[in-house]
Amino acid sequence: MTGLRRWAGYGVASALVIAALAPPAAAFVSRSGPSVAVTEAVQDDLYAAGGRVAVNGPVEGDVVAAGGSVDLGGVVGGGLLAAGGKVTVTGAVGRSVRAAAGSLTLASRVQGDAVLAGGDVHVTPAAQIGRDLVVQGGSITVSGMVARNAFISGRMVVVDGVILGSAEIQGNRIVLLPTARIGGKLSYLADVPLEIHKGAQVTGGTAQMTPPSEPAWVRAAPFGSGVRFWKALVEAAVLLIVGLVAFGASPRGVTTVILEIRHRFVRSLVFGFAMVVAVPVAAVLLLFTVVGIPIAGIAMLFYLATLYPSLAFTAAWAGHGLLSLIPRPVPPAPDQWGVVLGVVVLAMLFAVPYAGWAIHLLALFVGFGALWSTVWRAV
Repeated sequence: MTGLRRWAGYGVASALVIAALAPPAAAFVSRSGPSVAVTEAVQDDLYAAGGRVAVNGPVEGDVVAAGGSVDLGGVVGGGLLAAGGKVTVTGAVGRSVRAAAGSLTLASRVQGDAVLAGGDVHVTPAAQIGRDLVVQGGSITVSGMVARNAFISGRMVVVDGVILGSAEIQGNRIVLLPTARIGGKLSYLADVPLEIHKGAQVTGGTAQMTPPSEPAWVRAAPFGSGVRFWKALVEAAVLLIVGLVAFGASPRGVTTVILEIRHRFVRSLVFGFAMVVAVPVAAVLLLFTVVGIPIAGIAMLFYLATLYPSLAFTAAWAGHGLLSLIPRPVPPAPDQWGVVLGVVVLAMLFAVPYAGWAIHLLALFVGFGALWSTVWRAV
């Protein structure tokens, strides 16, 4: 279990080493492990990653948290960035909240904007958002108060809270319950008639937005319109080329990364998330120091050069895993056919309505984390 803590902390640890060249005020605190509990007061920014993350102590700066389960009950003086299987925010946030999860609950006071994405998103009656609300998800319920405007897109959207400004809502079904209050105009687009229950109030009136040229079944179908289809096709072609070139240049290296994902999936995921977040932050901090400028440039060069191509390693892992399910006398070794199959599978998963973006992000974190975990061990 200590190994998990060590690997998950590499991303933030590397950022801490580099950030040491910056002014002391730019420091931050990192926590990682299978289960992370922060109950003490934190005077700086907090980076936390693990299987289960609970932050119940006050944090003076920003909070970046990722894990299978993330509970944020402490007061956050800065902004909040959170991602996980289940994310719950109950503590007050001094700036904006940006969160993504399979199940996401916001039940706190937020001084700035709230940008949320997930399969199930619930803005509870306890939530008070000081500026705008932006939500993308499957099932969305807005029961809290929004001080300005709301932009909501989902499969099922229910509003029974208060939006003081205007609202723009898109979904298969949109329902305004009796307690819903919208101070401005409601612009909507739905596949079925808008449901406004008796007692709901829309001060600025309602207006149906012009639907896109393609019908709803095309928008919801995998790949959707022609533009998205060609975009998905180009992405698949790029990943296929990267994967085949990498396998041709270093089959042993690609196999090592595949085995890293297979045996340390969670570690790769956490490490990848930590690297994606920590490297740009550390690079920005380095720009404030003369000696750190070239280091920041080199770090970002490696970061950008390996971030997106790392999806090819996730594809190779997925393809080899599927080929291994075929009964054979001798289990197959990773090869180019695994890359081809994996790219096809990922392209199809990326096109899944509402969930494709989350799968895309997960695959990116896993591949990126496994790649740099392997490099770290090699050096």
